[in-house]
Amino acid sequence: MAIGWLIIVNLLLLTPGHNLPKGPSIPHLDKVVHISVFAVLTFLWAQVGTVDSQKKIIWEKLLTNLLVFTIIFPIFVEYVQAYVPNRSFEYEDIVANLIGGTIGFIGFIILYKVKPSLV
Repeated sequence: MAIGWLIIVNLLLLTPGHNLPKGPSIPHLDKVVHISVFAVLTFLWAQVGTVDSQKKIIWEKLLTNLLVFTIIFPIFVEYVQAYVPNRSFEYEDIVANLIGGTIGFIGFIILYKVKPSLV
């Protein structure tokens, strides 16, 4: 599921702007989308190989996934958008991506503490 969502995220964020449907003109809606997309992405990748058979967190793996999908990938994909037609690099999008990643990570930790069998 994490790989599928990563593919969807890449398609959404790296599609030329003129190929995207026009959405409603709601202020800051794009930031909400960035936060949501990266919250889901980080939450899903937080589950990949990070819990052992006794339902204990493997912190090294979790922190590696966090570093890659909450910090490195969001900054990288925003940088690449500068080279995609009708897309642009925005520092505000990086901040929204980082906020979303943090929300996804916190959501994973909360779910793990409440119901480890679900992660």
